[in-house]
Amino acid sequence: MQPVVVVGAGVIGLSVANRLQESGRFHVIVVAENVPGGKSRSAKWASPWAGAHWRAWATNADRELQAMETQTYRAMLAIAAETPEAGIHVAPGLDLFETAPEEPPWYASIVDDACELSAEQLPAGVAYGLQYTTLLIDVPTYLEYLSRRFTLSGGAIVNRYIGHILDAVQYAPKQPPARATAPIIVNCTGLGSRSLGGVRDNAVYPSRGQTIVVNAPNAKRSITQLGSRFGYVIPRGNGTVVLGGTADKHQWDCEPDPQVTQTIIRRCLELEPELLPANARTLDTNAKARMLGENIVSVNVGLRPMRDGGVRLESQIMCSGCDKVFTVVHCYGHGGFGYQSSLAYADKVFALVTEAAGTVLNS
Repeated sequence: MQPVVVVGAGVIGLSVANRLQESGRFHVIVVAENVPGGKSRSAKWASPWAGAHWRAWATNADRELQAMETQTYRAMLAIAAETPEAGIHVAPGLDLFETAPEEPPWYASIVDDACELSAEQLPAGVAYGLQYTTLLIDVPTYLEYLSRRFTLSGGAIVNRYIGHILDAVQYAPKQPPARATAPIIVNCTGLGSRSLGGVRDNAVYPSRGQTIVVNAPNAKRSITQLGSRFGYVIPRGNGTVVLGGTADKHQWDCEPDPQVTQTIIRRCLELEPELLPANARTLDTNAKARMLGENIVSVNVGLRPMRDGGVRLESQIMCSGCDKVFTVVHCYGHGGFGYQSSLAYADKVFALVTEAAGTVLNS
């Protein structure tokens, strides 16, 4: 089988690794500085810090990303139905727009149970609302699921830092000398692609996101408000809820801001009263904020891997020394839409790696 090394063990890297390994055509090794279950969890490794839920990122004009998000929505619905241990749960979702869109959001036609809110149902300061069936992703559980699924299918994960993309070659699966072919490398390093040797993509930059995880078992629906009072409430399906957040472009600070924490608490209490028990609804705003603050599990900061120009998805021929040539397939720069597009991007990478493998075999 054709050897492949996937660099990066976030949701994109692990989704790609599973797609390749399970095809039966490739022998895949994942190499990453941060891995599910590992001791290190850098804020630059965005995947563990995500909410996460399926909420479309694509605009009404972005047909390519629409297709990716639609495919992943359908695939994740199937995972939720067939593999409950994966950590994906079906739940009600609600998107609130402070400014009414000129046309209904494109995804209203592809999600299940879509329904626009009436004027009487809209909260103060909201001009348009859409409720639908969404997917809640318990991020730690889902990453562990992807990792376990990969290793059970014969893949291996190596917890190592590499400084140059071609350093990945040394971790390639061993082959009989008579049948050895050059390994294909897949770069899924996200924000790391800004500093990774051989890549150093200055179009990559962080969007700092601060979130809070709280115990709030009564909250069952995902809510996102878009506009000047941006915020979201994302239950994980296990009694904890992710509250957010911020989207601070080009900010590298990984320390939580206590003032931002208080802003998130108050904003999310406005979005979802069910964050508190029913007997707390009559409390004043400050008392509610204090009560929810007592239920905080963690305050987190993660850096979304944004990229000017969008996702880099392409093959590149790279040389090592004077006589060694390798194919590198790049797939990074997914910003805040990694989870909801991950399975479709895995298919795209599979096609590029398959094409590259044919070139390797015929060379």
